[in-house]
Parts: sequence; structure tokens; C-alpha cells
Amino acid sequence: MNKKQDALVPVFGALCFFLSAIEFVIPKPLPFLRIGLANVPLMLALDVLSFPAFLLLTAIKILGQAFISGTLFSYLILFSAAGTIGSALVMYALHKIPRKVLSLAGISMAGAFVSNCIQLFIGRFCIFGEGILYMIPPFLFIGAITSLILGIFCETFEAESEWYAHVRDADSPLYVQLPDNTNPAAYPWIRLITGFTLLIALLFIPGLPAKAVIFFAGFLLCLAEKQKIYWIPLCISTVGIIICHLFIPVGRELFSIGRFSLTSGALLNGSEKAVILQAMIFLSRWTLQVRIRFPGTLGVVLDESLYIFKQLLEFKDRIRPRHLITSIDELLLSLPFIINNPEAKHRGIKALHKSDSRKDDTSEHISGNAD
Repeated sequence: MNKKQDALVPVFGALCFFLSAIEFVIPKPLPFLRIGLANVPLMLALDVLSFPAFLLLTAIKILGQAFISGTLFSYLILFSAAGTIGSALVMYALHKIPRKVLSLAGISMAGAFVSNCIQLFIGRFCIFGEGILYMIPPFLFIGAITSLILGIFCETFEAESEWYAHVRDADSPLYVQLPDNTNPAAYPWIRLITGFTLLIALLFIPGLPAKAVIFFAGFLLCLAEKQKIYWIPLCISTVGIIICHLFIPVGRELFSIGRFSLTSGALLNGSEKAVILQAMIFLSRWTLQVRIRFPGTLGVVLDESLYIFKQLLEFKDRIRPRHLITSIDELLLSLPFIINNPEAKHRGIKALHKSDSRKDDTSEHISGNAD
């Protein structure tokens, strides 16, 4: 590689969001348990971005995932942020070791181990309590297997991807150009204030009935806007949280099976934690329907990443599971946003639109003559 391609952070960020959206619909027994698909762009960026740009990509990944999944105002942002930052720092430090000594698969497994340990530690105090101890062995085992597979996938992608080879081996820096056709929603602060008020009420009004009412309010708000409800992940994560709490007996015993006792306090605690988390997600999803622009470089890059992500979603049907690397590579090669000349940023977009307009006019003229 000849140059660091720091200007391509929005493209890697959009790829993070695209893979995160795919992973979001996959059922998980724990709400913060992830396969780690969104870490693939981070690993691919290790040899392409400078350290400051890599940190920026890490921040974009955290915020973008929270926007897409609707978890920005929930406990899950803590899991995502802490795990991603810890994993990213470890992976960047280890990538300095020659690949003959430590492969991407090894780097991936090390990053996943650090991320999982951090998330388990937070889960112990935020959601699951001492019941998390029963989840540590399977959680770390699954993390090791999935990170090994993702590391091998990244090694294969680096070796076979035409797009990645072009980005990595370019003789000069590449840039991203996007059309300025975005339209922020009107009066976003009304929705933000409403969402924050409900979230504060959820956290500070005691009792399961009150929290259940707020949960149904968030659910109905999302339903009213015809947002898609992912029933399987919702049910599995809720049951997973409750089961974890059942292992810690609290209060009156309801019944027992062998050495296991089901207690009223454990059932209540688990139900309340599950309701709080799911209510946070629904309220967060509803609140984040408005466009929030962060100031500075972070806001600009996040905005660009979300725009490219929306373009990727339009061509999601091109992804072929049996030819995953080839189809992702073709999708990235089809993106018209990467240019060599930064001065052509605005001229290029205008010329592109004019060219498209002329093509449309020409096609209409031809079809008119044919008629």
C-alpha cells in the first residue's frame, strides 16, 4: 500500500452499518450477543486507515449501529461502545505484528475475547446480575468460533477482492463525493424531548406495571409508524434475560424442580429488566426516526456513512450467500462515490446528474419516435 485512504472512512462505515443490519435480524439468546459481522470492515481497515481515522471509524460504527438498531438511548449502547472500543484498540495494536506471526484470524479472536469480557462485565451490573456467570462459558465459546470464522473470511476477502486491492494499492489518496440532496425532518426536537421524557420515566418510575405501560407506549408508537417489528429477536432476548435471573433465588419459592427453585423475586426482577430493555429499544427506535446531525467531523462522516448505507440497502438483493465475497465485492465496485480528484467533488456530481438527465431525455425521445 502506498497511501493511507483516510477519506474512505464513510465507505467502511456504511459497510459496517450494512453488515450490522443483516446481523440485527438474526435471533440471539442474549441482547448484546453478536456474531460480529460489523467488525469485518474494522479488520479490513487495519491496513488502509491511519490510527486517527481508524478511531473515527470505530466511533462511526458505534453510533451508526445504535441508529440502525434503535439502541442509542438504551443499555445496549454501553455494551456496543465499550466492547467495540476495547476490541478495536487491541486489534490495531496487534496488526503491527507481521502477518506471518499473527494472522487476521488471530487478531479477530483476540479482539472478540476482549470485547466479550468487557460486555460480560457490564452485563453483570446492568442487566443480568450474578446469573451472568452461567452464560460466560457458552458466550466466550461462541465468540471464539465466530471470530475465527470472521477472521478467515477477512483473510479470504483481502486476497480475492478487486475493490479492496484497488483501495489498498492506490498510488494516491482516494476521496468520497456525495450529492447534496438530503432533507432533514422538520421539528426534530419535539420528538427528541418526548422520547427522552418517556425514557426518564421508564428509568425512575418504580414498579413493573408502570414500566410495562411505557413499553406498550413505545411499541404502539413504532407500530403507528409502520416500523418493522422483529418478533423472534424480541421474544428470544426477553426470555434469555428472564432465564438468567431465575438462577438467582430471591423471595418466595413458587415451585422447585430437583435442586432448582423458581422464586417470585427472581421472576419479577428478570421480567422488569426485560421490559426496561425492550421499552428502551422501542422508544429509541421511535425517537431516532428524525435525523440528528452531530457537529464537527464526526457528524459529517456519520451523515455520509448513513447516506452510502442507504444506497447499499437498495442493492441488498445482489448479495448471494453462496458467493458472498464476490457479491460484496461487486456491490462495492458499483458504488460511484469514490474519486481520485477532490476538486471534482461538486463538479462530478453535477456532471453526473446532467448526464443522467440527458440519458433520460434521449431515451424519452427515442421511445417517442418509436411510438
